[in-house]
Amino acid sequence: MKIFNTYWKQEFPNLLPFGYELRHHFPERWFRIHSLPKSKRYADTEEEYQIIFDRQNQLFDAIFGEGTKIIIVFGLCTNDITNDNYNNIFDYNKFEKVNSIDLNQFQPENYDENIFLDIYTKIDKWHKNSYNKILKAIADDEIRMLFICPSKNRVVVPYDGGVDIIVENETARDKFKSKYIKWLSYREDGL
Repeated sequence: MKIFNTYWKQEFPNLLPFGYELRHHFPERWFRIHSLPKSKRYADTEEEYQIIFDRQNQLFDAIFGEGTKIIIVFGLCTNDITNDNYNNIFDYNKFEKVNSIDLNQFQPENYDENIFLDIYTKIDKWHKNSYNKILKAIADDEIRMLFICPSKNRVVVPYDGGVDIIVENETARDKFKSKYIKWLSYREDGL
């Protein structure tokens, strides 16, 4: 899966594939939506999960487009207690390990020695409601993933509470922020 490594190195050199790094380094391309009304973080009912699916699928559809090729990315970090959760969500055989990063060597100020991040990817096509099982696990803070569309230079990072989006430029960001204004945070910093 050289496509991920090539894309990431070209667009986000010296950054780990973590949503918080992208929003910090590319604030002019970043915006966030909240998955539930009134910025509620976690779903308590099936109806609230349906709101999450509806919002996130609508957003992904607008950002990527139905049938568009995407790369799904996740990382397994040494000693991360959530690693076993990935086994419950999907079959690893569909993902390919594309990189192993020595986090201490990459960011010694943030990581101890002998901590590695293994990056796994899968090329797929975006289809509405095809990823609800994964989106639910992310909403429940069980796993973390990025969805990348290299052809449009867009990255979507769902998390427990919402979705961080990196688009190709400030103009595109402002267009999407206007379209989804009711789902944005009321906070001045957009979080």
